[in-house]
Amino acid sequence: MPNPRRARRYPALLLAVVASVTALLATTLSMPAQASNQPSGRVAATHTKTAAKHHSAEFRARHALARAQKALAPATPAAERPDATLALRNLWLLKDSLSPADQATAAKLAQRPSKPASVGNANILVHYDPAELGAGYTIDDALAALTYVSDTYAGSGYRRPKSDGTKGGDARIDIYLDSLEPGLYGYCTTDQKKLEKPGHYDVWAYCVLDNDYAGFPAHTPLQNLQVTAAHEYYHATQFAYDIADDGWFLEATATWAEDELYDDVNDNVQYLRDSPITHPSKPMDKFGGVFHYGVWNFFRFLTEGFPAKTGAMPDLLLKMWQYADSSKGPRKDKYSTEAIDKALKKAGKVSLAEVFATYSAATRVTHSVFNEGTIENYPVKSLAKGAATLGPKKKKTFKTKLDHLTSATFEFVPSGTTQLKLRFMMAPKSKGSRAVVTTYGTNGSITFKTVKVNARGIANKKFDFNSATVIAIDVTLVNASTKYRDCFRKQTPYSCSGRPVDDNQRARVQGKAV
Repeated sequence: MPNPRRARRYPALLLAVVASVTALLATTLSMPAQASNQPSGRVAATHTKTAAKHHSAEFRARHALARAQKALAPATPAAERPDATLALRNLWLLKDSLSPADQATAAKLAQRPSKPASVGNANILVHYDPAELGAGYTIDDALAALTYVSDTYAGSGYRRPKSDGTKGGDARIDIYLDSLEPGLYGYCTTDQKKLEKPGHYDVWAYCVLDNDYAGFPAHTPLQNLQVTAAHEYYHATQFAYDIADDGWFLEATATWAEDELYDDVNDNVQYLRDSPITHPSKPMDKFGGVFHYGVWNFFRFLTEGFPAKTGAMPDLLLKMWQYADSSKGPRKDKYSTEAIDKALKKAGKVSLAEVFATYSAATRVTHSVFNEGTIENYPVKSLAKGAATLGPKKKKTFKTKLDHLTSATFEFVPSGTTQLKLRFMMAPKSKGSRAVVTTYGTNGSITFKTVKVNARGIANKKFDFNSATVIAIDVTLVNASTKYRDCFRKQTPYSCSGRPVDDNQRARVQGKAV
C-alpha cells in the first residue's frame, strides 16, 4: 500500500494570503468562453511557428497525427518525445479532418493493447500479461496504487471517469500495463467515437502505464508506477470534465496531483529546472517542451496558501475543474485562466492577477516560502539584471518588457542610506501591470508588499533603506494579463488557444536613495 502522506506545515506567508487581500498586500515571513464544435473548435496548439501560419483544420489534423506518431514511435529519443496524452488528445479532436487513409492510421494509434489477464475492483479493470511484468512491482502493487488513486480522487469530490460501456470487457475504466518506449511513463486517451453533444467535451478514457519502469533511473519502479498512476488517472478524471481544455492546465494540474497523493516520491521536482521559477520571462500558460510540467509549482503555491480540503485533497483545484466543466454546455464552460480566477475569487476573494504577482516575488525565496523548498532544494528565481548598490542621492532605473503572465525582478542594495524612493512606470493597469516589493531585513525577515499602480501604470513609494536594518530590496515587475483574442480559432500554445493581447508591455522602476 502507498506510504501515508507526511503532515505539511503551511508557511506564514501563504496562510496570510488566504486570510485577506490586505494580508496579501503586506506580509512578513521569518526565515529559517464558448466552445465550438469539432473539428475546428477547442483543441490545444500545435506548438510550431509553421502551424501558427496555417490554420486549416486539415493542416492541423495532419500535424496532430505526426506528433502522435512521434510520441509513440520507438525511434523517438526520450528528450524529443512529445507529450503522449496531449498528442493523442489533439489527434482525437481533429481526426475528422483527416483523409480516410490518415483516419485509419489515427485509429491504429488509438487501439487499446491486447492483454490476456486482468484484475480489478468495483471501478477499475487492470489488463496485463504476467510474462511482461518486471521485478519492480507486482500486479497486486498496481491494483493497490490505482485503487488508492481512484478512491482518493473520488473521495475528494472529483467526478469518477466516465464509463466506456463494454469496451475492455465491461463498464469499468480500463488500465493497461504495457511495454512503453524509453522516456514514456504512460498516457491516457479516449476511443469514444464522437462527442455526445456538440460543445460538451466530457468523454471516457483509458490509460496505459509502463509494465516495469526498468528504464527510469530516478526512483524505484514502484514509486514511478505510483506517481504515473496519480498523474495519468488525473487525466482520465479531467476528461470527464473537459478533454479539450488548455494543455498547460491539463498537464500542470496532473503533475501537481502526483505530489498530493505521493508526497514522498517528489518526481515532479525534476521539472522545476524548466518552470516559471527558472524562466520567469516565459508566459506561465505556454504549452510546449516540459515547461508546462514545471508550472505544477504555481498550483502547489496556491494549495499551500489555500489548504482547505474536500476529503484528502485541497479543494481549490477541484473548484477549478468544476468551473472548467464542459458537461453542462458551452455557456458554463470556462477555460483555464477563467476557471482559476473564479476559483480563487470564490476561495479567498483574490484574483489570479494578484496571486500571480505574489507568486512571482515568492519564487525568489523558494526555500523559505514552500513547504518542501529547502528539503527538495527548489531552484531560486534569478535577478533579471545585476543588483544596483546605491549610495546617498544615487539612482538607478531598470527597464524591461513583459509578455502576459511573466515577471522580472530587480534588486537595490543600500550603502550609507536611509530611504529608497521607488517610481514605477509601467503599462496601464488594465494591461496587467502589477508590482511587488520584497525587503530583506538584517534580522532575517522577508517582507512582501504589493504596490498598487494607478490606471496609467504609475506609482511612487518609499521604503526603509538603512543598511543597519535592510540587506536589500527586490522589486518584481509583473504582467499578469489574461486577456486573449480569437479564442479557439488561432491555435496558439496559450490559454483558450488565443492570441494574448497584452504582450511586450513596457515596465520600468527607478530607485533613488536618500
